[in-house]
Amino acid sequence: MFRPVFIYFSFIYFLFCVVQAQNNLDELQKAYLNFILECIVENPVTSDDLEELKNQNMPDKENVKCLFACAYKKAGMMNDKGELFVEGVQEISNKYFADNPEKMKNSEQFTQACKSVNDAPVSDGSKGCDRAALIFKCSVETAPDFELVV
Repeated sequence: MFRPVFIYFSFIYFLFCVVQAQNNLDELQKAYLNFILECIVENPVTSDDLEELKNQNMPDKENVKCLFACAYKKAGMMNDKGELFVEGVQEISNKYFADNPEKMKNSEQFTQACKSVNDAPVSDGSKGCDRAALIFKCSVETAPDFELVV
């Protein structure tokens, strides 16, 4: 169970895991853990991959990138074109930050700061694995600026 749980926490890093209400956080965690568990079947990772993720580095391996793409798509954060789905992220933010205007504002600014990943050239098109790595990288670099850190 260690593997999916650890990747799940790295995944949640992107998803603004500073939700105030514990019930909302529990609901969010369960949803994303399920996405990771579904996606890890087709995209297995190694302990070395987990160590890199723990250090906030995306391994340069297709399986890891595709694991994130799969989870982002299932979560509604990535569209079928393999792009960051800004509207989908906003829906998630609305659901989990509705009672906290400051976090809503920060999450919107954070998403706007990372939406430029959609303009970056990628080699896998709509598959989204390369772009998922860019989303992860942007989130790691940008989240602290908006006080959206784990």
